[in-house]
Amino acid sequence: MASVWAIGDIHGEGMKLGTLLDFLPRGENDYTVFLGDYIDRGASSAQVVRRVLAEYDEAPDRTVPLWGNHEDMAAAYFHLPHPTEIEYDPYDWFRNGGLTAMESWGLKPPQVFSAPCPEQLSRLFSLSRTFFKGSETEIPGTDPYLFIHAGILPGEEPETATGETLLWIRDEFLNSYNPSGRIVVHGHTPFEAVRVHPDKIGIDTGAVRGGPLTALRLPERALYQVDDSGRVTVSHMPDFPAESV
Repeated sequence: MASVWAIGDIHGEGMKLGTLLDFLPRGENDYTVFLGDYIDRGASSAQVVRRVLAEYDEAPDRTVPLWGNHEDMAAAYFHLPHPTEIEYDPYDWFRNGGLTAMESWGLKPPQVFSAPCPEQLSRLFSLSRTFFKGSETEIPGTDPYLFIHAGILPGEEPETATGETLLWIRDEFLNSYNPSGRIVVHGHTPFEAVRVHPDKIGIDTGAVRGGPLTALRLPERALYQVDDSGRVTVSHMPDFPAESV
């Protein structure tokens, strides 16, 4: 039986990503789902983008690089298509780690302000846009799990949700309960530990803030985490707590 490996927000943590992916006992039929936010804040955005593209090139039918809100801000800055179509302030991206990302491609002020989008980043944008909405967030054989960057409103489906919701939602999703039976695996909002609820599993564990980078294996419910020293630990995801509705 194939497994699905969901990878939380990376944010330029190249060492952690490489160490984790090299450690995971992935089978040839397994899927790897990246939940977005590959870039910004950490020092190795270029390294992360190269590795994600290499993963896709090796297994294009089983690698799903989802779009995150940081990709959305970056694409908007470069006047490239971005799924939310939000009119960001031109420097929102730089204020959220974009300068550090561009430095990983060897670009610093003032030349960074007139530089085009790095070719590899542009390619990742093109791939991720194709995985933004719809059935691509449902991996065969993993029902009831749904893979989304930030979350979704109760009762909504990805096809009908706004891009802003899928990439930016926090409290309305985190503090609600969806009785549909779907379980959303998401990133975007960092927690000190994996956040487990009957209808949602949050696996952004703050890799760029000193926390581990987390991979969740489904349906086995196994957690693989790498810390700042490069040490990988393996554990079992806690059981779902009782939910008060």
